[in-house]
Amino acid sequence: MACLTISVDPSGGGNTTTIQAAIDKVPEYNQNWVCIRIKEGVYREQVLIPYNKPFIYLQGAGKRKTSVVWDAHDATDTSATFNSVPDNIIARSMTFINSYNYPLKGSRNPLAVAVAARIGGDKSAFYRCGFVGLQDTLWDVQGRHYFEQCTIQGGIDFIFGSGQSIYQ
Repeated sequence: MACLTISVDPSGGGNTTTIQAAIDKVPEYNQNWVCIRIKEGVYREQVLIPYNKPFIYLQGAGKRKTSVVWDAHDATDTSATFNSVPDNIIARSMTFINSYNYPLKGSRNPLAVAVAARIGGDKSAFYRCGFVGLQDTLWDVQGRHYFEQCTIQGGIDFIFGSGQSIYQ
């Protein structure tokens, strides 16, 4: 896939050190694919791809090598570690974790909604990605989505929403 490339490296060797900063560099209402290459590491951030930034391809270094981790809970629409709103989004070889309930720590973090990923746009695809949480792990809000060789880990309503998705 030919595309403009932005590199993310937590040690400072890329164009940005955070995934969100790379997404912020994508022009609004972009009509060409932008590849965001994400180096190995644990990225402790909440990521939002807003509705006006379609055609983004996120490429991690591996499901067990590139992780996005956030610790939020209660509000379903604001607790997600990864929020994707626009159409035409692809993610490959990375894991999204909401660490609030994972692992469950008894009374220190009582069971609550803690979304790992919220996918709302049409024509989104995920290849070799991980989604980890306990309650409401993957919110497949709406649209058509494709998940290939993905791991979705949770305990209560771990996949929910009104999206039309294929899981292979």
